[in-house]
Amino acid sequence: MRAEVKWVVFDLGKVLLEFDFAIAAKAMAAYSPLDPCKIQQAIDQSALLHQFERGLLTETQFFTQLSQVCQIKASEETLRDAFVDIFTPVPSMIGFLTKLKARRMPMLLFSNTNISAMCHIRKQFEFIQLFDQCCLSYEHGMMKPEQALYDIARQMTGVNHASLLFIDDRKENIEAARQKGWSGIVHENPRATIPEVERWLNQAI
Repeated sequence: MRAEVKWVVFDLGKVLLEFDFAIAAKAMAAYSPLDPCKIQQAIDQSALLHQFERGLLTETQFFTQLSQVCQIKASEETLRDAFVDIFTPVPSMIGFLTKLKARRMPMLLFSNTNISAMCHIRKQFEFIQLFDQCCLSYEHGMMKPEQALYDIARQMTGVNHASLLFIDDRKENIEAARQKGWSGIVHENPRATIPEVERWLNQAI
């Protein structure tokens, strides 16, 4: 019997792209009486952001509510531009992604994110095209570490849970994956993660 194909599953933020909401908060503060720290609190892992990342708010609804909470007097376009311009690539991880693609390794992007960020990322970063499938929180109305989202991600790959390796910077997201029978790496830095992925790829399932 032929061994089942393995898939490598990548988180996006803090794995392939660094991001900093302080950048967005500083840009928005130019249109608000609030200081950047207060604005960042309204964005960074806030209940409002999580609603947006679950797809429960449209872009207009999210930016309207954010404007109200932070007393921002700016157009939706200006606010969106500030909100998404926070990402910088992690070259070593993207280089590794490219090498895996050259080896025809199937890969899934599995991220808690929102439509504004993804539209920006798809325009700015070509490596997104390397993924065979994308499981994005806002498209399914739920977020990691909710177990049902892991089921959807697995279904996208068409393989068993044991054939999946997930790389994520948040321990709770990896623990949820392991509960499903996936392998997992809590990402801290590329120097540690990349050899761990290679070891897993060389192991029998």
